[in-house]
Amino acid sequence: MRRTKKYCPYCGTRLDTIYMEGRQRGYCPKEKRVIYDNPIPAATAIVTGESGEILLVYRNIMPGKYRWALPGGFIEIGESPVKAARRELKEETGLEAMDPEIVDALYQESTFYHTSILIIGYYFRKYTGTPVAGDDAKEIGFFPIDNLPDMAFESHRELIRIFKLMKEKGKI
Repeated sequence: MRRTKKYCPYCGTRLDTIYMEGRQRGYCPKEKRVIYDNPIPAATAIVTGESGEILLVYRNIMPGKYRWALPGGFIEIGESPVKAARRELKEETGLEAMDPEIVDALYQESTFYHTSILIIGYYFRKYTGTPVAGDDAKEIGFFPIDNLPDMAFESHRELIRIFKLMKEKGKI
């Protein structure tokens, strides 16, 4: 369930609502501005092993604790989506990624964060380093693309499906 903002993030005034652009939106009467409710941006990394297996992390924190996921996380202020995907990959697996290509950007509602998330998936053609679990990853592993374990996030499974189709069509 999504939480509605009640106060202006700029001045703290209690928000009114205004009907604008086809929907109800928060409105700050003091600032005289519409308060848009936007998804939180996140980025993920798809890395493959020598035989095309997908690198996944076994999450050690919520959301998705004790389930598998692509390495990834939220994009920070001043950080591009691809830089965030590289940083998260490094933090969670110890790998340095190069040669990115965007796979897709997906929208997902999050009951854990009570908002929506925009997930941008990147395929990294090259990487250096030895994979080792770190940060919020309990362990890591390479899995056949057609035999994935229980995934924490449907959006990650969908990014892998899109990646597979792109490979089959020679687009990656």
